[in-house]
Amino acid sequence: MLMPLYRWCHLRRAWAVAWLVVLGCESAPKQTSPMSSVGPARRIHPAGTTQPAAEVEVPKPSDQVPSRPLLPAETQPAAATDLSEQVPDPGAIRATLEQERDAELDLINRRTIAGDGKERERREVEVTYGRRINGVMQKVSVIDRPKRVELTLAEVIRRTLQNNYYLQAQAYNPAVETTRIVEAEAQFDAVFFTNYNYDKKDQPTSSQLMSSMSDTRTGEGGVRKLLATGMQVQVSYVLTRTLTNLVFQTLNPSYFNNLVFEFRQPFLRGFGLDYNRAQIELRRLDRAISVERLRKEVRETIYNVAEAYWRLYQARCAVGVSARLLTDLETILEWLQQRKEAGYDVYGVQLNLTRSRIEQRRAEYIRRVSNVKNAEDALKALLNDPDINLSQDIEIIPVDAVSLEPLTIDDLGEISAALQYRPELKEARHVIEQSKLALGVAKNQALPKLDVLFRYVVDGLGGNWGKAFHQMSKNDFNEYVLGIEFEWPLGDRGPEAAVRRSRLQEAQAIASQRAQIENIIREVRQSMNDLRTSYAQMGPALRAAIASRDQLRATKARQERLDPPSLQVELDAHDALAGARDGLLTVLANYNIALSDIERRKGTLLQYNNIVIQGSDDESYQLPYRPKAP
Repeated sequence: MLMPLYRWCHLRRAWAVAWLVVLGCESAPKQTSPMSSVGPARRIHPAGTTQPAAEVEVPKPSDQVPSRPLLPAETQPAAATDLSEQVPDPGAIRATLEQERDAELDLINRRTIAGDGKERERREVEVTYGRRINGVMQKVSVIDRPKRVELTLAEVIRRTLQNNYYLQAQAYNPAVETTRIVEAEAQFDAVFFTNYNYDKKDQPTSSQLMSSMSDTRTGEGGVRKLLATGMQVQVSYVLTRTLTNLVFQTLNPSYFNNLVFEFRQPFLRGFGLDYNRAQIELRRLDRAISVERLRKEVRETIYNVAEAYWRLYQARCAVGVSARLLTDLETILEWLQQRKEAGYDVYGVQLNLTRSRIEQRRAEYIRRVSNVKNAEDALKALLNDPDINLSQDIEIIPVDAVSLEPLTIDDLGEISAALQYRPELKEARHVIEQSKLALGVAKNQALPKLDVLFRYVVDGLGGNWGKAFHQMSKNDFNEYVLGIEFEWPLGDRGPEAAVRRSRLQEAQAIASQRAQIENIIREVRQSMNDLRTSYAQMGPALRAAIASRDQLRATKARQERLDPPSLQVELDAHDALAGARDGLLTVLANYNIALSDIERRKGTLLQYNNIVIQGSDDESYQLPYRPKAP
């Protein structure tokens, strides 16, 4: 027959004392292995991107590039097994609890107990842990769904690049700007033109030397083209048929042909390659700006995906922490109730204190279950994956292990990489170039107009079209026209105002770029500080969780009776352990998010994840620019 729970309190003190002897009686916690033993060290490459290094040993700093370890070795976390024991995923929490049970059974086996006491303690441990495992698994099963999908971070990023609606919408912008480049280049395309006029007159005249009736038909066709220097070149053929009642008209009807060559060259306003190709260069800069904005949007989306992934990991593990705490508190309440029923000194204040603590933790547990679903929905909203629809109740399980690897960070190298790769700075440089081009256009428009016109005409006349064309082809009759056009607005206030506006916009763009540089440096420094802080917190957070666990075991072992003060101490110890585990979870999630954030702040997050934007280097590419990951 199994022993009641209230007898378990005496037995648990016995094996808890053994735990103290083995684990808790050392004067200081056991130091962990050196930093490089936790995982492969990562070093800063010349390009500024942080990538895993092939060697485990942290390289020595060079004389040219100052570098230093992230933090001293004593701040490192312990092995990953200690982390999995403290904050396991709900899917692995049963194995973690079974390992704790096996460890306590092993302690009992190593103790010397007379008679059948050892076997009795083993049964008590198995029964207690059986109830605890069942209670914890029942609580964590709340987040289980019939349909589940396991995803790595790389798979999540790949699905996001393929399906994210926002990225798909932004991917059209560079293609739209590419069409504007073609539109600006089209101003230099040759243009064919034609026109036809019919003029019939029947009017009284005061002299026989004037025609009272005439029928004139004129047709013209030709080609004109704008050259890069601003010159307008035009070649046209004009045919005119005239029928009149004038008695002195020798050819009636008469056909008059003209072959016209015309050149119009501006020498001030509108002159030069820079002015006439300015619109093309402005549209190219618009396209380059749209590409950099697309890179920024892809970068921000990938960072948001990574953050949502690790927040989901944190939310799932937090449910496990609450489930373990709530189950332990319910076990204490059940034990107190059994003692009271057996007639032991259990007061109502103890039961109420425990119930109050349980209900507080139950409310927190309910909130954390909701946090898991909210975190899943946030990730689904970024994925937009038809296989993981937001309207479907699908459980997403992050399968990537948290990264614990230390980094060697070169502050100057990180800042230099950010100033080289951040798309915001590239965009700011393009805006400055645009403002300079706009200033050049405004200066040109402020000049007076001085155009030179030259026209050469070959004439031909005949009684029909054939004879007129034949005479024109012999080039016997020529016309030459040379003209000069000058124009200068009095006061010139409008163009001068446009020049002043362009100068102000150029100064504004330069000031905006300087502000961007300062902001980027601040963001990179803050990201490096966050990364160092998160890594430095991992060791203390893990040791705090281990110390809280050992303190809880020591508290149980020292209790002779569970009076209200002792109960308060034990409940506080449970809360302290759960709080330490929550803190460890937060630090782990923050560190892994900070790894993506530092690449994001440097503008190298796409290179870090091997993402390329198809068509970004081809100005003739007029399809949506699709980012691709391997």
